[in-house]
Amino acid sequence: MMEEAKGNPITELLDHYYRVMKENGEFLRSNAPEAYMEIIALASKDVIQYTSERRYSGEDYVKYSMVFFLFNILMPLSYAIHTDLLIGNLPACFMELRLMLESLVKCYLGDVKYPEQSFFEEKLKLLEKETKEKDGKKIPKREYDFIEEFDNMVNLDRGAVKLWGKLSKDWVHTRGVIDRVVSQIIEKSVPPPWALIIPFNYTKADLDDIRELGKRVSQFRKILKDTVERCRQNSL
Repeated sequence: MMEEAKGNPITELLDHYYRVMKENGEFLRSNAPEAYMEIIALASKDVIQYTSERRYSGEDYVKYSMVFFLFNILMPLSYAIHTDLLIGNLPACFMELRLMLESLVKCYLGDVKYPEQSFFEEKLKLLEKETKEKDGKKIPKREYDFIEEFDNMVNLDRGAVKLWGKLSKDWVHTRGVIDRVVSQIIEKSVPPPWALIIPFNYTKADLDDIRELGKRVSQFRKILKDTVERCRQNSL
């Protein structure tokens, strides 16, 4: 039976994933502890605090977009970022972080702007139908418009706009990913491993990207904290 298990390609692949994750965890603790602790704090401290500090009823879950965000977006994506970091999938970490930011923005705006709605999905649908004036015409609002409105409501001094812009430009759009690969080849003579194969073992050439992820997660955690506090003030 042991020989069969060792020859099983699925078992071998899982063993490889486990080995890489364990080695990367040790690498992160030794070489980028501050960045690593930001990701761990988001996936443990923040998620646990914001989902357990009050008891939510079934009615709260149905009515409030922010409750949906906490349990169905913040919780799973925070864990996903940690997992993707351990297997070396850095682009996925940044994409997941941007999705969390966009979802936080829209869920907060939905609750604030449409409090009379009893179902959170309806709030988000109404938000998606909003328009703005441009050149004398009404056009659908873009993600940027919602994030800018959110910044003004929560008094973030364009913090969400700046974070969203960095995540979008540098890690989500094709041009940004291409620029990062080319820049690393020019500066360090090797492409980033995530552009070749996943999972992979980190090297010190990856530390700049890892530390940037830690910085962006730290910025998101501040925005999240301010937003949750504002929700408490507004009894959301």
